[in-house]
Amino acid sequence: MNGTILQVTIKGVYLIEKSPGPVPIVLLEDNSKRIMPIYIGLSEAISINTALNRDIPPRPMTHDLFVSLLEKMSSKIDSILIDELNEGVYYARMSVSCDGQHFELDARPSDCIAIALRCGAPVNIRENILSEAIISKEELESILPLDSYF
Repeated sequence: MNGTILQVTIKGVYLIEKSPGPVPIVLLEDNSKRIMPIYIGLSEAISINTALNRDIPPRPMTHDLFVSLLEKMSSKIDSILIDELNEGVYYARMSVSCDGQHFELDARPSDCIAIALRCGAPVNIRENILSEAIISKEELESILPLDSYF
């Protein structure tokens, strides 16, 4: 797939009101301050929020375990790329280095983000996907930080 690749930052994890109840989203922001949401599951939202807050759980969460395994195997996450949007579903790839070899893994964007935050790896997105999914500041007025829910 071709197109410009942009690095984004994770603005935070929020809840947006939907029927029948609030739904977690993670917000991504590019250097031009364009913001896009990705709807995620509650466990992924908690994991991303934990990493953003630099909280250390008493026992490793799944994403922590994955990162520990990578470290034990002398592997590293080089970057993640959210590279496809198909019928409302985002697709991502995780670039991994291990013993001088590089490979990519197909993964959900929420898992990629949770892992990238723990590893300090850059989060990238294709510009055409970001452009298609940006939301206005008015749409952001009704969101609540995930922390306010607990």
